[in-house]
Amino acid sequence: MKGSYPRNISLISVVFIVLILFLALVNLYISMQFRREFARYDHDKVRTIAALCSDYFNRYDNRTRLYSMFKNTKSAFELEHMVIADTLGYRVYDSWKLPLELSLSHSRVNFSADFQRLPVPGEILRNRNVYIYFNEDPPFYLYVSLLASEVVTFDSLFRWHIVYITISLLFIGFLGIFLIRNLFMPMRYVSSVARDMGIEMKKEDFVSATFNEIFKTIKRKEETLVEFSTYIAHEFRNSVGAIIGLARLVEKGKKPASAIVEECQAMTDLIAKLLEYSKPLKAISGSVDIQQLLDDAIQKAAIPDRIDVKKNVVGAVPSFVGDYELLLAALTNLFKNSVEAIHGKGSIDVDVAHEDDSIIITVTDSGTGIDEEEFERIFSPFHTQKADGMGLGLAYVKKIMELHNGRISVASKKGKGSTFTLYFPLKQKP
Repeated sequence: MKGSYPRNISLISVVFIVLILFLALVNLYISMQFRREFARYDHDKVRTIAALCSDYFNRYDNRTRLYSMFKNTKSAFELEHMVIADTLGYRVYDSWKLPLELSLSHSRVNFSADFQRLPVPGEILRNRNVYIYFNEDPPFYLYVSLLASEVVTFDSLFRWHIVYITISLLFIGFLGIFLIRNLFMPMRYVSSVARDMGIEMKKEDFVSATFNEIFKTIKRKEETLVEFSTYIAHEFRNSVGAIIGLARLVEKGKKPASAIVEECQAMTDLIAKLLEYSKPLKAISGSVDIQQLLDDAIQKAAIPDRIDVKKNVVGAVPSFVGDYELLLAALTNLFKNSVEAIHGKGSIDVDVAHEDDSIIITVTDSGTGIDEEEFERIFSPFHTQKADGMGLGLAYVKKIMELHNGRISVASKKGKGSTFTLYFPLKQKP
């Protein structure tokens, strides 16, 4: 139902879940950006160390002096381990070895323990907090182990952050499904009952207002059942009384036996009408041309010449799905009621409009009108102001409208005519 409270709550829930996912993705993106910045910080640190070492190579020829400057650099950057090797892999400096050890051993560095390949010029490779960089001028490999690697520290936090986000999303997802399921089960039930009873649901005070309407509808149905029983009892009592009276007159020879047959036939007709109204309607769906439907209903109602009929169709009105014969019966019944309400000359105005997802038909007559206190009962069975009526006409119209998921309303003033408005949804519900 368009604009209904359950649908709005569904949309809000979906928006809420999408917003949570969006915030989680934003959080993840920001975390990735932070990690990238921390990695860049470590890379810049390695490049800075390499630039200093390159400057030392250019400025100092003395090996002892070079060793001292490399040692100071290692301490200044708080490195755990620092190794400088030539292009063949031989150690030039190793913070874990003394200069004399380097001079005697001429050992090569085993980079394969940490890296599967060596970097190309200008490239930095990383394995946790260990970095290797190939400096171009002068050419050498710089191998450093950062004691406080920012990216390694952040990686540990980042992993826990990802676990936290994942667990939070799963928890929120399960909680959301649980809450929505338990929230919407009663709402779906109320909506289904309200729809079956032809109650229009509004956004404001959905639960209380809808329950009140359901209660009123059930109460009206109970009153209808009581009226139905009373009406049947009254009619049958009258008929049985008439048959008994006629039987006595026939016995005395004052009435023909055919009079009893006629009264029994009247009872049979009454029962047939009640059964026709009470049996469930089954719609045979098909395309309904609204203008053709109105023309056929006006013709079938046999509106007399003393009543002027005006038909006004606003804009292009699309066809809709419905049972043509049932809708024809409903509109014909409505036109006949208008004719019976007009004494002498008068008019019936029929307006058709297409608004949103509904077709709206308005039938306005210049008849005697209806008292306002009668509005709630006018569509109830057996409620009639006619001496010979059964009160099933407008009740049958409402029943057909509800079958098509539509509704009918009335506006009237005593002595100033009546307006009946029929709302047909273009999208039928299963």
